[in-house]
Amino acid sequence: MKITDIEAIACVWPPPENHFWTSFRPIGRVSELIVRVHTDQGLVGIGEAHGAGMPFPGIYKQNADGSLEAEGASRVVVDVLKPLLLGEDPLDNERLWENMFRLNHQRGWATAGWGRPQIMTAIAGVDIALWDLKGKAADMPVYKLLGGTRNTVPCYITGGYYQEGKTISDLVQECETYADMGYNAIKLKIGGVSVEEDVARVSAVRQALGPDMDLMLDVNEGYDVPTAIRAARLLEPLNIRWLEEPVHWYDRVAGLGQVAASTTIPIASGENAVHRWDARDLIMQGGVKVMQFDCTRNCGVTECLKVASLCAMQNVRLAPHHDPQIHGHLVAALPVGEILETFPTADRDPIWAELFTIRPEIHNGELTLLDRPGWGIELNEDTLNARGIWA
Repeated sequence: MKITDIEAIACVWPPPENHFWTSFRPIGRVSELIVRVHTDQGLVGIGEAHGAGMPFPGIYKQNADGSLEAEGASRVVVDVLKPLLLGEDPLDNERLWENMFRLNHQRGWATAGWGRPQIMTAIAGVDIALWDLKGKAADMPVYKLLGGTRNTVPCYITGGYYQEGKTISDLVQECETYADMGYNAIKLKIGGVSVEEDVARVSAVRQALGPDMDLMLDVNEGYDVPTAIRAARLLEPLNIRWLEEPVHWYDRVAGLGQVAASTTIPIASGENAVHRWDARDLIMQGGVKVMQFDCTRNCGVTECLKVASLCAMQNVRLAPHHDPQIHGHLVAALPVGEILETFPTADRDPIWAELFTIRPEIHNGELTLLDRPGWGIELNEDTLNARGIWA
């Protein structure tokens, strides 16, 4: 089997009508890079890469007239990775991954506006498509290809965003709705108001939902180290499952280690880890106990499997960030796999709501993987045509 063509499609949604935000930014346009790898045997591999969280341009740019154009990682896929991979056997994922990864040594790409974040995201989209092809060639779901036997995975729901006029009572009612949906774990955003206000918010939710509901807290790198330590100590009596990304991005290793050593709450991080070496430093120096490596943002499945091995050696759990339709296979198959992130509304996750005609389903806080080859997903061509920008 040989690769004959590679497509890159930047899917971009408008900003949500209801404004909401985290500790440091409003939730704006949601975007996802779709990669399709075509072969001479008629099989097509579908890959996805997370479009947010990287320096602009991520996977698209907005022109002065308001029009959108594929850029960043989208162009890297077509202009750089495609010529590298045409004619190759798509099942040789380890060798192809190494060939793509070596591009990070070429500073010319940075001069062209394509830094390492764009390259790593492009690699992710292609590598994930190659794993879809592996599954389709073997007529097996990816989780079975990886040796997994379970097809259900526990999920948590992310909410508690800040909104204008939103009260603690509103927050409690929101979380009660999640409990009624069958979720046993809820992640709340904190760090956007004073520590005392956030402690009051979380305390109200804990009191309303009782001791059996798992609560995770996500600071989105909003605190300095002293504030993170103070917040963690005030939150400890509330039985928090993990405290996520509590310190600013520039102190996410050494500073994170200080926080981890100062609290009994397990520290979670890793969605911004670019590769296994970042993950290693977060575990060994940052004291991370829950690794949130996002294979759709950086490097793909091939690298995520190496991160999972690091986790296994250090008794760290893997709870990937975002894109449950991909990460569900990894959590299902890997012994260190713990739980998946999901979102409550189409405003927050239009990808899940609109991009697929076939995908896993979530009921009562559990995702059930499909017994279909590869990732088991089918793209909604109407959505691609409405939201997609071809590179």
